[in-house]
Amino acid sequence: MQESTKKRTREAGGSPNGEGRRRFLRHGLCASGLLLLGWRGLPTLAQDKPMLDPDAYQAKALDYVEEASNAADTPAYQAGRRCANCDFFTASSQACGLFPDYRVASDGWCSGWTASAS
Repeated sequence: MQESTKKRTREAGGSPNGEGRRRFLRHGLCASGLLLLGWRGLPTLAQDKPMLDPDAYQAKALDYVEEASNAADTPAYQAGRRCANCDFFTASSQACGLFPDYRVASDGWCSGWTASAS
């Protein structure tokens, strides 16, 4: 009877002694640990990004300035609008969805400004 059980297990693609299950659990445990550690490292990665240079091509394309009041002569600008109250801005990491490779000044402004939903 033991012989037929081993034969059926091999035919089903599994290992007769549960080795495949153990390997699956071991790999799953390692993957979940890496995933958890990876989530903790994401804010750190965002803070390692350089500040956006207002003279950079991307910044000039959206009229980015580090101080919102300096955009007063831009037709799209309205007083009170700045990165800190824009929907694309994340205050904790100074990240902006419009400039994903850079951090931006919370007092800055660009023509992509969108009212925050919150």
